[in-house]
Amino acid sequence: MKNLFFIGVTLIAFAVSSCATASAPVGVTTQTIGNPYVSAELRPEDYTVLGRITGTGKVTFNAGTGTYTGDTMKYGVLGDEIGSVGHIANQTSTSGYGLFKKTTSTVNTPGGSREMAIGNATYDLIEKAKSLGADAVIFVTTSVEASADAKANTSTSTVSVSAVAIKLK
Repeated sequence: MKNLFFIGVTLIAFAVSSCATASAPVGVTTQTIGNPYVSAELRPEDYTVLGRITGTGKVTFNAGTGTYTGDTMKYGVLGDEIGSVGHIANQTSTSGYGLFKKTTSTVNTPGGSREMAIGNATYDLIEKAKSLGADAVIFVTTSVEASADAKANTSTSTVSVSAVAIKLK
């Protein structure tokens, strides 16, 4: 009886460890723009303004089907605005009493359409800053617009992130 109980618990633990994954691996790379350390206050004569840039993102959640549309799965990182979202994490899972190890690289994804839209807009902003050759961005503003359609059972988040791209001297 003890052996049967032990085998049952082992099978349940194996099944749970095999099925429980934090997130599915994705084949994308994240792009970041560094936040350079400036030892003193950043003054206008310390940088050249490259221009004002804007990134946008729009994500819709369908509560009836539990699906998101508009999510790019590319999340930029701009300071701490969206925390660890967009960072690639390596996760190692073991099963079968440690006999099987599997390491996957995953992108920490946001928890909802608002956060996904912010991530998409931030990524877009970073890509535009990098295309200008920017070292950093300053005066970052975020605008979030939320709307819902009760009949379609959907909610949509539209985000705009604006900043001034600069090149340090």
